[in-house]
Amino acid sequence: MWQDVLLEGTDLISEMKYVYAVYQEKSFSKAAKKLFISQPALSNMVKKAEKEIGTPIFDRSTIPLTVTKEGDYYIRSIEQMLQIQKNMREYFEDLGEMKQGSLSLGGSSFFCSFVFPDIIGKFRSKYPNIAIDLVEGNIKELKEGLFEGTLDLVIETAVTEAEPLVQRIFYKNENIILAVPASFPINRRFQPYRLTHQDIVSEKYLKTSVEPVPLGSFKDTPFITLKPGNDIYNRSIAMCRNRGFSMRIVMELDQIMTSMNIACNGIGALFVRADMIKYLPDDGRLIYYKLDDPLAQRTVSFVMKKGRYMTAAMREFLRLAGVRIPSQQ
Repeated sequence: MWQDVLLEGTDLISEMKYVYAVYQEKSFSKAAKKLFISQPALSNMVKKAEKEIGTPIFDRSTIPLTVTKEGDYYIRSIEQMLQIQKNMREYFEDLGEMKQGSLSLGGSSFFCSFVFPDIIGKFRSKYPNIAIDLVEGNIKELKEGLFEGTLDLVIETAVTEAEPLVQRIFYKNENIILAVPASFPINRRFQPYRLTHQDIVSEKYLKTSVEPVPLGSFKDTPFITLKPGNDIYNRSIAMCRNRGFSMRIVMELDQIMTSMNIACNGIGALFVRADMIKYLPDDGRLIYYKLDDPLAQRTVSFVMKKGRYMTAAMREFLRLAGVRIPSQQ
């Protein structure tokens, strides 16, 4: 049966794309609207695919729509075939020596605001005909973009080596420090531990001669955090727990810049990436301290979907970012 189906070639790919759209949207009506076809036509296309493989792909009794065990295998197979097709197209596009093409990038608000602009500027000056799309989002949204093929590269800290569907490409190490409103009386107790803005910019604070602040002494301090699920939130909770206390959280926010501005107005202390301080003016409203917990150090990586072809545009962007580029698989 499958031998006959495979002979249909292009028709099979088109059919699979329709099925995959239903899987992505988890709804026949939404998928039909996305594909600009009628719902009955799409339903018939899916039924045809199910008849050809001899088993249902979708469990129509659930809302939203889910796949059956056999359907899950079918969907994974579609993803592999579409990736091969995409890899082949991009390989031949690379023969054009980057005279045209596109590059889609994703990152958190910090990376999109402070890291990407400089690299994009260098890239655009060399390759003005390559269209660049920059997407700002949280890690869940960015990973979905990678897996669905709408993003080529994502820069993040929360993707771990244990995730089998992504390839990590080392960019740099970064550190998390403690930022406390200058108005908080507790700062008077720890004046010898204070970091100057220049200490952070020059990375002098990383020297072993610079003492970390005893974090446990801040157990009664009000804290501002990013919302649960964010990597800094997870590390903040764990670092405080490692020092025998739970953070007294007074606000949870979506964006780190908003958190910084709230902290500057004396609402609470927060854990923040040291690299961000390098981009901000030194107005004296926050006092910074070094931390000695291993969780205060983390790796920043560029991330791509495992098994996909790394285009010339992706490779050149990474080179301009100062990244050691892995050999093409």
